[in-house]
Amino acid sequence: MTVSNVVDGIDQVQFEHVRVFVLEDMPNHGEVTLVDTAFDENGAELVETLDTEYGRVDRIILTHGDHGHHGGLSHVVDAFDPELAMPADESKLYDHLDEAGIDIDPDVAYEDGDLLAGNIRVIQVPGHTEATSALLLEDRDILISGDVLDGSDRGGLPAGYLLPPPALFNANHEDAERNLYTLLGHDFDTLLVFHGSHVFENPKRKLDEYLVEREWNEWDPRTD
Repeated sequence: MTVSNVVDGIDQVQFEHVRVFVLEDMPNHGEVTLVDTAFDENGAELVETLDTEYGRVDRIILTHGDHGHHGGLSHVVDAFDPELAMPADESKLYDHLDEAGIDIDPDVAYEDGDLLAGNIRVIQVPGHTEATSALLLEDRDILISGDVLDGSDRGGLPAGYLLPPPALFNANHEDAERNLYTLLGHDFDTLLVFHGSHVFENPKRKLDEYLVEREWNEWDPRTD
């Protein structure tokens, strides 16, 4: 496990198979927002790291229902008692919490298009899961993918580009690709991913070019 700075005010805690993001001074000065909580087996180490490095967690935002993104939730909640925001329509997430016997209700059950405190816009891209959510930091044009997109090197390609998650991990792979058009309606110049390498140069243009190459001419919202 390692902790490193990604961009000003945003760190990543990297585990073997997944990472989480720590947003400092968010939503208010001196406060800390944690985006996702890794696997359950990472929970104790995550709490120790958060306590050592930041001393507090004021809010957790969960992006979707995969175990590697919410598994450490109970560890962090027990340690810091933060506010919890998670997607209202992500049945996979609620089912997993029920199966694990975790009785935690969100303080904020967000939906597509909602604006969370700190000017974080929710952009949901169904396909990977029912309500997989990307988070756009509107003040900074930074998009946190929430497994809407991966770094291309996760799939063995050169870093610096983007791909949807592998079909194996998607509830509906075609939807996971086609619904990416939603992101093109927003401005971002940095894209942070949970798997693979982040994209700091022209991520929106690269995503647009990828979707053009898919040749879905019968369904392209840019020509409506």
